[in-house]
Amino acid sequence: MSNLINNGVEAIRGEKGGMVEVSYKVKGEEVEVVVKDNGEGMSKDKVEKINMGEAVGTSKEMGHGIGMEQILKVVKELEGKMDVESKEGEGTEFRLRFKKVESPKWFADKIEIKKGSTVVVLDDDVLVHDIWKKKFKEYEKEIEAKYFSKCMEAIEFINSIEEKEKGKVLLLTDYEFKGQGINGIGLIEKTKMEDKHILVTNKYLSDIKEFKEKSDFLKTCQKCI
Repeated sequence: MSNLINNGVEAIRGEKGGMVEVSYKVKGEEVEVVVKDNGEGMSKDKVEKINMGEAVGTSKEMGHGIGMEQILKVVKELEGKMDVESKEGEGTEFRLRFKKVESPKWFADKIEIKKGSTVVVLDDDVLVHDIWKKKFKEYEKEIEAKYFSKCMEAIEFINSIEEKEKGKVLLLTDYEFKGQGINGIGLIEKTKMEDKHILVTNKYLSDIKEFKEKSDFLKTCQKCI
């Protein structure tokens, strides 16, 4: 994707400025990704070569040479397809199509929340709070959302809820908290939310060095289903 975007930027010339547009949509069992620019475009010969799976040389004057060999290689490895349309002086559009794959078992591709529930969002990045607020906006009459940046405040809030009411609570917690002396898994244990949480993180198992942390992380991810 970075190579395609760089190519689009390289193809934009002159004082008129330009735009590189990235979009995607799901069509049946395929995902289509489109990268479109309004740059200088490419010759018919170059377009034909790319559509036949041949890499083209770099042309700084026209763009669309950077990393094309790598792009074609990745598309092939992922068993995808790529089509290119281009008009000189008007722009270029790359369309990449890939087969849909099943989500990993540890990945929650949807969240089901019962009416009357309380959702506790814990993340030290307030931008993440904004994302959840937008997602929950249309459900604000059905559920109550609480937002925390500090682990201890979240722990105190959850532990103040009566045990019989805890079944109505869902915890959405980050894994890593800088300078707070605890991670998401430790927080889940302290609040006894083992069966009422989803770990929301970009942390990968391979990023974790300690064996116990790896084990706890994996067990927690498996419970996210």
